Amino acid sequence: MKTVWASFGQFARAIWQDAMLAVCLFAPILMAVLFRYGVPALETVLCGALGTPQVLAPYYGLLDLLVSMMTPLMLCFAGVMVVFEELDDGAAKYLMVTPLGKAGYLFSRLGVLTALSVVYGTALVALFRLSELPLGLAALSAVCNALVSLSVAMLVVGFAKNKVECMALTKLSGFFMLGYFAAYLLDRPASYLSGWLPSYWLGLMALDRNALWAIPATFTACGWITLLYRRFARRVFS
Repeated sequence: MKTVWASFGQFARAIWQDAMLAVCLFAPILMAVLFRYGVPALETVLCGALGTPQVLAPYYGLLDLLVSMMTPLMLCFAGVMVVFEELDDGAAKYLMVTPLGKAGYLFSRLGVLTALSVVYGTALVALFRLSELPLGLAALSAVCNALVSLSVAMLVVGFAKNKVECMALTKLSGFFMLGYFAAYLLDRPASYLSGWLPSYWLGLMALDRNALWAIPATFTACGWITLLYRRFARRVFS
């Protein structure tokens, strides 16, 4: 385990030394603060201008979910860019033949970052949430979103051929958020067509305040990981 933590320390330093990637670590905080204090102020202005009791308030839960998903995605982007560089320059292959091994390499690059994103995302929603989303549901959402970020990492590493494609695929992975909008904006049962997105079930969980929706969300996220793992493993281990 000491080897894994030493490798993760080197990985974290590589992220911190790159200004753009370091900013990604703090972007979720900026987003959470902007939503927490900017959106209610905007809501007051809109309600006064339109003469209605609420405009944005029904979607506060949606904004909390976006913060919850953006947190692991930002960490995923920072981590994937370093992994991509290590694969290109051969450092990854070298690390995998050391006592760290293949499993240790993956855990130090993806596993630790995923676990940290759960804590990070839960803390941000707990501190800056706009809605009355219970902390337990916020934690479940953070776990599922962390699994989604693993899918994104596998998608990007598996299919990108250079850093430009890496950044493009990371941006395109934002489609995983569309399930939130489907849950909030579409009526059931038509919205069930979005069930292939884990975020859809998390949107229902926030709307219904029902933790059971985390079950299909988890299974769907794991399905994406299973689907993308072979391509990811071919790129990393071959």
